[in-house]
Amino acid sequence: MKNKKKWFWLTWGVILICMQIGGTLGIYIIGREEGVFDYSLLLSMFGGTLGGLVLVLLFMYLRKKRKRKLPEFDERSMLLMKRYFLGALYFVFIGSAAIVVTLAFLGVETVEVGMLAVYLSILFIIVGMGALVTARL
Repeated sequence: MKNKKKWFWLTWGVILICMQIGGTLGIYIIGREEGVFDYSLLLSMFGGTLGGLVLVLLFMYLRKKRKRKLPEFDERSMLLMKRYFLGALYFVFIGSAAIVVTLAFLGVETVEVGMLAVYLSILFIIVGMGALVTARL
């Protein structure tokens, strides 16, 4: 049990450090673009990552305290998730193919990368929300 707790806190520490390194790099890249390094953003970045970590840990603690012995997933949940992801995979494949065929028939030869990013973002959001709903049933 003690080893499990050690790995838990080590994992959260690594995640926190990686988020702060990423935020610092983002602030550096923004400053390099504009030529002005605004280090006051570091305080809000560190506060935001620590605040987010505290909120997540508090939520995990309260959830664990409320539901002690109930399993997160059982066989039925796994079967529902498997069926959902299989259906979502077919939906994404068939829907994407339909979009490509329609664009080809309309004579579109190039697609902007920004539009692909928007399409993939919408797809991830829809599939993710469906997975959350399926996991809760």
